Amino acid sequence: MQITDRTFKGAISLFIIFASLLIGIFFNEVYPTVKNNISIIDLPKVSGDFFLLVSLFVTIYLLIGWSIRNQIWKGISFSIEHYLIIKNLRKHLLQASFQEVNINKRYVTLPQIKVKFNDSIKTHGKIMIKNSIQFDKKLEDLRIDSAIKHYVCERQYLSADRNWYIYEFYSIKSQKQIEFSTKDDYLKWCDETCDNYSIRLDDRTTIPLHHAAFAGITGAGKTFFLQMLIDQLDNKSVKHELYVTDPKKADIYFKMKKGFVRHHVSDKGEAIALIKKFYHRMLKRQNELQSFFENNHNKTYKDAHLPALILLIDEFGGLKGSWNTLPKRERDEVENQIAEVAFMGRQLGCFLWITTQQMNAQTIPTAVREQLVLKTVLGDSDEQTYKTLFSSSVTIPHIQYDRGCGLYAYPHLASIDKPRLLVLPYCSYLN
Repeated sequence: MQITDRTFKGAISLFIIFASLLIGIFFNEVYPTVKNNISIIDLPKVSGDFFLLVSLFVTIYLLIGWSIRNQIWKGISFSIEHYLIIKNLRKHLLQASFQEVNINKRYVTLPQIKVKFNDSIKTHGKIMIKNSIQFDKKLEDLRIDSAIKHYVCERQYLSADRNWYIYEFYSIKSQKQIEFSTKDDYLKWCDETCDNYSIRLDDRTTIPLHHAAFAGITGAGKTFFLQMLIDQLDNKSVKHELYVTDPKKADIYFKMKKGFVRHHVSDKGEAIALIKKFYHRMLKRQNELQSFFENNHNKTYKDAHLPALILLIDEFGGLKGSWNTLPKRERDEVENQIAEVAFMGRQLGCFLWITTQQMNAQTIPTAVREQLVLKTVLGDSDEQTYKTLFSSSVTIPHIQYDRGCGLYAYPHLASIDKPRLLVLPYCSYLN
């Protein structure tokens, strides 16, 4: 059986340690007795302390090297976890024949491996494996889940210099929902990573305010999610403006009536009026920022310290379906206004949030859908929804999506081809 360079060097080191110990003990304990009992030959006096020091020195050297490699300054538990992940990966890479054979030596060399955790509690991180011509294709197809116990690999890609394959992973523990029994506890948790212009989705993800699509079947937790986001917005020191249409006249509508949102409607006709009102508010914002943009290039509404304006259209598919009875001119006008909000809104701070149970090409126009930067699907949804909202080549992990769990895509965090797991906290206070 082939052994690795690290195993070979470790075996040599252990041999030196134990051999030095045995020699040192022999010369300190056994040799003096032998010397005294043999009178024919005057044996030289030999101290075993030198050999004991050699054994101690090599042991300390190995401990220091292990501690540095596994970042002992971050804690013993961190170091042990770091060591076990790399150990298991090396074992599996050896079994999968990822070795460079040294013809003139008795061992093989495995690709270099680095592990980086993104937080102190080791909920997620990155594994980096050194790329080479010999293993480039194999590393591209490599699935490491079985080698990293208690963790799941989420996506993989090449580093910018293409010298490393990077595998992002998260802890299985992070799939468990955090529960908040009070609104204050939830908002305190959000404030750990949020500023006035960002929202926290789950334990790993905080993103800037942007256009968003929220899809999910009944009972997937979509309404809870929206209520949680509304609580976050209400807690900001910058008073963002929220315009809400809720045709179901259900939980979100009644939450709006408590005072945070002044602009909320449930009737079809009122919804059209609200969309037009938001559109004209956006045009007003554009005029307000014109001089600011002229003097401040490549800036946004945040640099002007203005609040975000958010148009939340709940159950967009049903609302749009009800417009079929309207004159075509009026229907086209409102759809064009929604499209302009999607195209113009980012820099102005005017954002479109759309929710729907299912997604297809007719639900939301493709041009608008592509502008919805944050894309989320909660619960087990149908294949068409995944492919329409994310991409036709999307890869959906085959796991069970409970209430409040799903997938999301957002630039630089999760691509539309490989969306990332989303595990919302459970805010029991909303019950």
